[in-house]
Amino acid sequence: MKRINILMLLSLLMSTTIAQAEDIRQEALNSLGTARNFIEKENYKKAVEEIHYALAKIHELTADKLLQFIPDPPAGYTLLTKTSQGLGQGAVIIGNAGAQATFQGPAEESITLQISIGGITGQIGSLAALGSIFAGMSPQMVSKSIRIQGFTGTLLFDENLKKGTLTLQVGDKTSVILQGANIPDPEILKNFAAGIDLTALADNY
Repeated sequence: MKRINILMLLSLLMSTTIAQAEDIRQEALNSLGTARNFIEKENYKKAVEEIHYALAKIHELTADKLLQFIPDPPAGYTLLTKTSQGLGQGAVIIGNAGAQATFQGPAEESITLQISIGGITGQIGSLAALGSIFAGMSPQMVSKSIRIQGFTGTLLFDENLKKGTLTLQVGDKTSVILQGANIPDPEILKNFAAGIDLTALADNY
């Protein structure tokens, strides 16, 4: 009986998610239609407002699809939260869309995963290649280049503080950032990154 109830709950959640995506998609289409009407009336200011709103809705749809790239946690770790966010006019700086997840390990290890599309955050992986800049934040921070699934990344780790950051640039405007706290080994971050389908992420975004 419990199994049936769980399956029913999952089915309901999936139906709700699909319905919400359809609503957002329709909002975007409606705004584009309204923008066209404003253009025909030569009311360009209102047309731009509608286009910006439609773009924000498209970013929401993009962010929602990014959730599929949040990996299952390695053995011993638990997924605590998983969220997505699409942005409007702030996209130039923070990015068009993003997905974030937090995980916890058996010894209170904390891992945060951030996938960003567009903006400065979407290119942070390239900036992190200048590891000396980030390493300067901590005298004990060690920086090294790594390769995961054919993608070059930068791994920073402070053995004394037991914290580190792994950044990967998987497309011109797509970055993956993993941050770990209370982690004894930087390999933990690499294991998480290995669980992400980086090739599919690069191909789709």
